[in-house]
Amino acid sequence: MTPDLICLLDTVSGSAIGTESVRYGQRVTVIALPAPELLTTPAGIEAVGPRAFGYNIDFKSVFA
Repeated sequence: MTPDLICLLDTVSGSAIGTESVRYGQRVTVIALPAPELLTTPAGIEAVGPRAFGYNIDFKSVFA
């Protein structure tokens, strides 16, 4: 979840796939990248964490 980066790649070509381009049946590889330390501070989580996007959940890194 945000601010960690969840990335979709085309499984065959390795090209990045934007969320607006994802299609049903498309073969993708999902990778996660850790958020920069600045974004995991309390101020960073407030600005770009899940609640900043309207989700009523606390940030939990995929790397925790």
